[in-house]
Amino acid sequence: MTTAEIYFSIALGIATGALGAYLAQKKGRTHRFGFLIGFLFGFIGVIIILFLRHKDAKNQKSDLDQKN
Repeated sequence: MTTAEIYFSIALGIATGALGAYLAQKKGRTHRFGFLIGFLFGFIGVIIILFLRHKDAKNQKSDLDQKN
């Protein structure tokens, strides 16, 4: 891979991560959860976040901190 391809991949990962964070927040989940799914899985991760159900306001624990 050339340097330009590496920079493009990182930029694309950050862009899909930001989109995932925005969508996760709209679904009642944490920004961190959405960013990680979007960054690691790209557009497939964004599609996964789109299909998640809205989280109830009374059950809004951190997605990454749940022990169950």
